[in-house]
Amino acid sequence: MIMDIRLDNLSIGYGHGAPLASAINAVVHGGELTCVIGRNGTGKSTLLKTLTGFIPAMAGRVVVGGRCLSALSQRERSRTVSVVLTATPDVENVTAGEMVAMGRMPWTGFWGRLSAADRIIVDRAMAMAGVETLADRTTRTLSDGERQKVMIARALAQQTPVMVLDEPTAFLDYTAKAETMSLLRQLAHDEKKAIIMSTHDLGLCVSHADRFLLLDSGSLKEVTKEEVESIIKE
Repeated sequence: MIMDIRLDNLSIGYGHGAPLASAINAVVHGGELTCVIGRNGTGKSTLLKTLTGFIPAMAGRVVVGGRCLSALSQRERSRTVSVVLTATPDVENVTAGEMVAMGRMPWTGFWGRLSAADRIIVDRAMAMAGVETLADRTTRTLSDGERQKVMIARALAQQTPVMVLDEPTAFLDYTAKAETMSLLRQLAHDEKKAIIMSTHDLGLCVSHADRFLLLDSGSLKEVTKEEVESIIKE
């Protein structure tokens, strides 16, 4: 199912302080890779956490597939939006295959057993992310790039129409950054997922993203590829 994310007059921030950004109106389209760019401290991570329901909107609403995110149950939300954070879970004795299988929890429950169909989904997710050969390796033996791909595979195993990634290329070398961006673009186009990510890697963003959202001075606006290229030159 293809879903769009719509932001209606959204304000983001924490507690009762002033919002980091307000009056946000934007659409993230299914089947596209959208990059959120902006300086440190402008609220990119806060925006993404609001889109996933980790923190509530200060005002306005996030609408996913025609339904308000805040109205969804935790299980409905986890079946709709998957999240990949910069920091990977601090577990050492879990294999890559077991980590990816955790993506099935919204469908099986925490203690649920994987059915044959679930295992097929996990195997397919690992193949799509190019990590099937890592299945039996513990996550502590993986490189940063390999771990990031495993986390993307886990999100794929979750089978959500929306994927949200906070700085997925941070701390990776250039080759791993490029591979990760290529993978996300392919997943958006081939699997028709709405994928939105934050990044500081503007060069890779320009060469891979379909849309660009600039968060600056308390507002979010869509910018063109040419405008991003001009930012790079500054």
